[in-house]
Amino acid sequence: MEKPKELSWSEQVSLFRSRGMDVDDDDERTLQSISYYRIKEFAAPLAHFDKENNEINYQGVSFSEVLKRYYQDKNLRLNLLHAIEQIEVALKTRLAYILGEYYGAYGYLDFYKWANRSKFTSFEIEKKQYRFKEQLLRIVKKSNMPDLKKKSNQNLDGFPTVWLAIDSLMFGNLVTIISMISNKHLKKLAAYFNCTGKELVSWIRCLNFIRNICAHNSNVIDIKLNTVPVIRTSWKQDLYIIHGKRSNRPTNRLAVVIFVLITMVNAVNNKYRWAEINNNIKNICDGRNDKAHLIGFKNCQSINIKKIARTMSC
Repeated sequence: MEKPKELSWSEQVSLFRSRGMDVDDDDERTLQSISYYRIKEFAAPLAHFDKENNEINYQGVSFSEVLKRYYQDKNLRLNLLHAIEQIEVALKTRLAYILGEYYGAYGYLDFYKWANRSKFTSFEIEKKQYRFKEQLLRIVKKSNMPDLKKKSNQNLDGFPTVWLAIDSLMFGNLVTIISMISNKHLKKLAAYFNCTGKELVSWIRCLNFIRNICAHNSNVIDIKLNTVPVIRTSWKQDLYIIHGKRSNRPTNRLAVVIFVLITMVNAVNNKYRWAEINNNIKNICDGRNDKAHLIGFKNCQSINIKKIARTMSC
C-alpha cells in the first residue's frame, strides 16, 4: 500500500479541483489556517461519493460555500453551548436541592441511600460511588473556588456539601448521577422540566454528547445521532421522516437536538432569546428544502425556532 505523502498548499488546492470543487487561487491562504480535512468534512454532505470506485465528486460546489458552512457551524456551536448551559445550571441546582432535602449535607456520599437498586447491583453502585468520590476529591484539590476549599463546608474526609459538590461536577458526571437516582427522585427532577424520567435521562445524555462536540470544535451541523433520544409525537410534524423498506422513522439529525433543547430550556426560562439559534439554522438552510433535510427538518417552513418555542410555552 502506498504511504500518504505530504502535499503543499497549492497541491491541496489542485486535489480539490481534481475532485470537482470550484476553488480560487486565493483560497490557498485559507487552507493554511483551516486544514484540508476540515474543509473536506464540511464539503462531504454536498458531494457525491462513488463507493464502487472509492471516489468523491464535489459536483462543482464552491470552496466559498463550504467555508461558509464551516463558519455557520462555528457560530451555531457557540449558541448551542449557551443554551445547554441554562439546562446544566438548572439540573445541578434542582438535583442538589432534592438530595440535600432528603439526605442532608453529606448523605449524597452514600449512593445506597438514593441510587436505583432495582436497576443497579450492589457492586455497580459501590464501584460508581468509589469513582465519583475519587473524581470529586480531585476537583476539590484543583478548584480555586473559596467555598469549596472552606473547611466548614467539608466533612472530616474533605468532601464538600452536596450543594457545592453537585455544582462543581462536569456535565458528564452530572448525567451519570441522574441516570442512577431512584425513580422517586428522578420523577421529581423530571417534573421541573415538564417531562418523564425516561425522557429526561434520554435528553440529557444527548445534550452531553452535543456539548462535548461543541466544546471540542467538532462538526455539529452534520451530526448523526447513533442513539436517538426520545422523540415526542408533536415534534414529528416538523421533522424529516426517513422512509425505509419496512417502516418509516424520524430523522437522527440536528433537528432532534433542537427540539430537546427548546423543550428543556423553556422549562427553565420561557423568555429565552432564540433569535441567534433561529438565525443560525435559517442561514444554514438558505431557503432550500434539501438543506433543511440535511439537518433533519421537514422543510424550510418548519425552521422557525422562535415559533416552536412560543408554541411549547403555551
